[in-house]
Amino acid sequence: MCIYWGPRQCGAADHIPPQCPRRHHVFCNTHRRLWLKVQAVVSSIICKMKILCLHGRGSNNEIFQAQTAAFRADLEDFEFVFIQGTVRHTEGNWSLYTSSFSDSPLYTYYNPFDPTSILQTDTELEDIIAKEGPFDGVLGYSGGAAVAAEIIARNALSDPFAIERPFRFAIFINGASPLRVFTLDEVEIQDGEIDAGPLTAQAEAMFLRPSALRKKDGVSEEDQIDHAKLLGLLARLKGKRMKDGTVFLTDGKYGLCRFESNASEDGPLIDIPTLHIRSTDEDELDPHHGLHLLGLCDKEQAKEYHHAYGHDFPRGRTDMKQISALIREVAESA
Repeated sequence: MCIYWGPRQCGAADHIPPQCPRRHHVFCNTHRRLWLKVQAVVSSIICKMKILCLHGRGSNNEIFQAQTAAFRADLEDFEFVFIQGTVRHTEGNWSLYTSSFSDSPLYTYYNPFDPTSILQTDTELEDIIAKEGPFDGVLGYSGGAAVAAEIIARNALSDPFAIERPFRFAIFINGASPLRVFTLDEVEIQDGEIDAGPLTAQAEAMFLRPSALRKKDGVSEEDQIDHAKLLGLLARLKGKRMKDGTVFLTDGKYGLCRFESNASEDGPLIDIPTLHIRSTDEDELDPHHGLHLLGLCDKEQAKEYHHAYGHDFPRGRTDMKQISALIREVAESA
């Protein structure tokens, strides 16, 4: 029996699309999904696949376009829209690409120690998606992959029954772990504070490691990262623990932690087709360069491609050809 979206009989019998002004038929869940699939197929035939592209921390659009140029050349029927961060950053100047191919300033999308900065970025990207979209998929590298995952996960948690999602598929390259921001009244919290030392040490290791603290040659002082501000923001955060045992940092209004695989009891946080392009070299040493993000995704819809360049961007003809083929495969499965 059909599970109705409304009081009338499912309109699939006489092939009337949903919201038809003449008949006002409604679709059951099954037929509605089929209709959305038909729409997606027709759209892919008539229009190019539209992909939102988010660069890594300490990068910019120029660099990300260079990094992705080889596999994008094999995807001429895809449209890639690059969105550049605006928060100054130095991280990334250890990379072949950022040290050799660009003298322009480096950016990230938000200040990782400032919950309001993260929320503001979410809002701005949601506005871009609404105005420039719809987007079929999202492509993110490192910190850009984390931002993409944050958008997908928060959308799923805030409206788990939404028919339209920000993206139908996602491509994560060396994906960093996404950050979760929440108001303190959204969760049950144990009384008292906990030692924030281990959490802040992890944060410093991730965001304030030596490569993030040196200045980039050829870049003006005003475009260098403000290290003192970062350290000040980190110092004001306190440690707390949720009733379920999850530890987090808080500024007194918002909580901040990583998304975990158990954040949703109804299934994986990211339940769309995903491609995870990553190196396995650091899985045991640092799972937050791709392995953790993989665990947040639906295993049945996740594909992996492993490369040999650590956290740097993959390169070489063989890698690029295989990556472009996998991107097409994942896009067509969505």
